[in-house]
Amino acid sequence: MRGSFASLMLAVCAAAACDPPESSRPVGAAVVEPEVDRDPLPRPVAETVRLLKEVAARGNYRELARLADTTPSFRSNNGDMSHADYWELKTRTGDWPGAQMLRLFAYRHAVEDSAQGKIYIWPYMAMLKPSEITAVDAREIDRLLGRGQAASLRAGEIWPGYVLGIREDGLWLYFLSGSG
Repeated sequence: MRGSFASLMLAVCAAAACDPPESSRPVGAAVVEPEVDRDPLPRPVAETVRLLKEVAARGNYRELARLADTTPSFRSNNGDMSHADYWELKTRTGDWPGAQMLRLFAYRHAVEDSAQGKIYIWPYMAMLKPSEITAVDAREIDRLLGRGQAASLRAGEIWPGYVLGIREDGLWLYFLSGSG
């Protein structure tokens, strides 16, 4: 009996394998196309991103602080400290600002209108409302911030990670951690 069952299963499998399936997609699966950058970066923003990536890759928080200091209204979480002192403290705790910045630039950006013009913001997920977080967004959020963070954001919690903004003229406006 055992041999005949195996023979029957081989015959069924062979018959099913004769014709290729119409589609290799699971039934009902959505076609997901690679994301096309819907809002390409203006040249000044792209230049600032290039410069920030270059500095961040070197891991030099002092150089990042010098760049931040060129903008009088630049915002970080430094409080009463200089940007250099704050980012040195972050570095000493193992939270390297340059590494965090490079992680943000690995994601798409969002674009928000402001009184200053368009602001390009990384990562795009930081700008999503709870009801706008799709399954793909949730996966990206959890990949960036840690497991369960997408669920927290869907429940109305504030964005706990870093966020970076550059004005459309290329001015670096902010690099905040745990902003809401």
